[in-house]
Amino acid sequence: KHASCNSFNTHVHIAIILSLPLPLEIVKDRFNNMRFHPISLVLTVSGVSAFTHNACLKSLSRDGSSAQYFSQKVFSVEEDNAEKKGTDATKVIVPDMKAYAAGYCTVFTELPYENTSPSSGQIPSDLIGSYFRCGPAMFSAGSIVPPKKSIVQPKQPPSPDGADKDRMVKHPFDADGGVLGVTFSGDGNATARFRYVRTAAMTNERKKGKKLYRGMETTRMEGARAGNGQGNDFPVPMFKHHLQPGLNKNRKNTSNTRTVYWSKKLITLWEGGLPYKLDALGLSTEGRSQLGGVLNESDAFSGKAVFDPKKDRMLFYSNKQDGGSSELTVYEFNSKFRIAGATEYKLPGFALLSDFAITEKYALFVQPAVSTSGMSFMLSKDPAKALKVENGPSLLHILKRGEKDSKKTITIPQDEISDDDLHFVNAFEDDGHVVFDAIRSDNRMVSKTITEWPWAQTLDDYTTTATKKSLWRYKVNLTAGSISKECITNIPTYFGTINPAVSGQKHQYVYASVGAIGNENAPPQGIGKFDIDGNAKDMWYPSEYEFCGEPMFAPKKSDVPSGKEDDGYIITVLFNGKDKKSEVLVLDATNIAAGPIARIPLGIAIPHGLYGCFSASDECNWAAEEIERRAKLADKMESRGNMWNEVKSDFSGLGLRLDDFEEYFGDIL
Repeated sequence: KHASCNSFNTHVHIAIILSLPLPLEIVKDRFNNMRFHPISLVLTVSGVSAFTHNACLKSLSRDGSSAQYFSQKVFSVEEDNAEKKGTDATKVIVPDMKAYAAGYCTVFTELPYENTSPSSGQIPSDLIGSYFRCGPAMFSAGSIVPPKKSIVQPKQPPSPDGADKDRMVKHPFDADGGVLGVTFSGDGNATARFRYVRTAAMTNERKKGKKLYRGMETTRMEGARAGNGQGNDFPVPMFKHHLQPGLNKNRKNTSNTRTVYWSKKLITLWEGGLPYKLDALGLSTEGRSQLGGVLNESDAFSGKAVFDPKKDRMLFYSNKQDGGSSELTVYEFNSKFRIAGATEYKLPGFALLSDFAITEKYALFVQPAVSTSGMSFMLSKDPAKALKVENGPSLLHILKRGEKDSKKTITIPQDEISDDDLHFVNAFEDDGHVVFDAIRSDNRMVSKTITEWPWAQTLDDYTTTATKKSLWRYKVNLTAGSISKECITNIPTYFGTINPAVSGQKHQYVYASVGAIGNENAPPQGIGKFDIDGNAKDMWYPSEYEFCGEPMFAPKKSDVPSGKEDDGYIITVLFNGKDKKSEVLVLDATNIAAGPIARIPLGIAIPHGLYGCFSASDECNWAAEEIERRAKLADKMESRGNMWNEVKSDFSGLGLRLDDFEEYFGDIL
C-alpha cells in the first residue's frame, strides 16, 4: 500500500497482456508526451491486481528492429483489497480538459440574487443554513465597470478573457476574488448570489480599466523553476504574495482564498493582507477589517481559519517574515468575535507558512527548508528570486496554545514526496501522539511553465504544471520526537474537509475533491469520502466535462442530533465546461456514490473556486425576500458614487474603522 502512493514503483513487473482497459484518449496523450524511458508492463487480472492502467503500449523502431516499451509509471484504480470496499472504484473518466480550462472564466455580470429551484431532485427539508465560497474570478483585470453614476469611468471597457494579454493574470490565483452565497431556508428552494469582493486593488483597476498590479509576474514567469516546482502550483501556489511588507502596489490583496462566517460576520481571507468584511445577505463589501483593532492596517493575515468546537472559538494566524527569524502570532476569537488570545512564537529563518491545524492543546505548522538570496531578498522581494526552497527536510512546529514561545519542533523525515506545502485536513491528540491528515504535493513531474490563460487545455499541460496530490496520515510521537507517515489514498485529492463538529478531535471521515483517472494525476472532478477507520472509500464522478470543487459538510437540522459523524450533506459547486454554467450539488454524506440528491442551477458560470464554509446558525436561514431587499440596497448604495467604500474608511479620531465599531461596542449598541 505504501509503495502504491509513490509516482514511481521500484519493482519491475512482467506479465501477459490480457486487456488494456485505459480509454484510447489517455493512451494517445500519454505516449505522445512521454518524458521517461518506459521499462515495465503490469497486467490487470480482474479483482486481483493492485497495479493497472498506466501500462501502456508503444511500438518504437530502434536499430531497424521493432521493440515494445512500456511505461514505468503505474497507477491503480483498485489500490488494494481494503480499498475495494469503496463504491465505483473501477470507474475511469477521461477529463475533457478544454471544458476544465473553460472554468477559468471571468464573471463579467454579477448575480445580485436568484431564488432558484432544483433542476433535478429535491433540497432536503432539514438542510437549513447558508453556504459561502470564495475563489479567483476576474482573470482579465478591471473587467467589471463601475456604476453608471460613478465620477470616474474607465477609458477601456471590459476585455474578454484572452483578448488583451496585458490585462490577463499570469496565474489563476492572482485574480480578484468573488464570493458565492447560497441560502437554504427550508422551503425547497435556494437563494443564490455572487459578487466580487471590492478590494482596494480591484476598485483601482476597475476605475482604470486595466491591470495595475504586477508584483507577482516575475515569480509566475519562473513557472516550474520557482519553489522547487511548488511555487506556482495549481490550483493554489506555495508562493502566494510578494514579499514587500505592508501596503504597496507589489502586494495585491485579492481576498480570494477563503470565506469565514463567524459571530454573524462574513469575512474573506487572503494570505498576506487584512481580511475583508462583507454583508452576508447581499454580499456587498464593507471594507478591510482590523477585527476590532486587533490587527494593524499593514499586517499580513492568514488565508486559513480553524474552528475549535470544544471551546467555541475561531483561530487565525499572522506571520511576520524575515530572513533571520519570523514572528508568528496565533489568534483565538470567542463566539462574539472578541479576542480570547493572541500568542506569539519565534520561528527560525524565513518561515514560509500557508496552512495550519489545531488540537485541543496545540497548533501545528509546517515550515519548509527555505533560504533567502541576499541582495534579491533585500531589494526585489520577488519570491522566486529572493527565496530558494531547499531539498532538505521540513520542520513541524507543535505550538502550545496560549503559552508564548512554548513549542516543540520535529524534523519530518524525508522520502520521495515533498512535505513542504502540506494542506492540513484535521489533527487530534491520541495517547501521547499528535495525529494529523494532510494532502501532500508530489513535485517530481512538474517541468513546464504556462503563464497564459487558460493555462491547462490538455492533460499533459496539467500534469506537468500541477503537483500530484495524495492524502496521508502523519503520526507524531511527542516523547520520542519521531514522525511516521501512511498513505491513505493515492487517488488525486484536493480540498480535504471534515465535519466541523470534530475539528481538532479524532475523526473517521475525510471528504475531498478527487481526480477521475484512478491514481493518475488529474484535476479535481468527482467527490470522494474516505473512511479512515474502515479503510474504505465512497466515490461519485460527474460527466467528463463537469468538475466539482471543494466538498463542504452541512449538518442536518435536528432537535435531537443522531451523533453520527456523517449524518449530514455534502455541498459542492459543479462547473459544466460544455454549457459554461454552474450548479450547486447536494449529496447525502452517508452515500456519496448515489450522486446528487439535488442539482441547483445558478444560471451563470462560477469559476473554479477555492475554500468555503457552511453555517447552520439560526440567523443564517434568511428568507429570499430579505436577501432580495439587501441585494437591491447594495446595488443602490454602490450606484450613488465611487466614494461609497471610502466613506467606510478609517475613523481617524479613535484610529478605528466604522466597520470595526460592532466588534468594539456590539454589546452596548
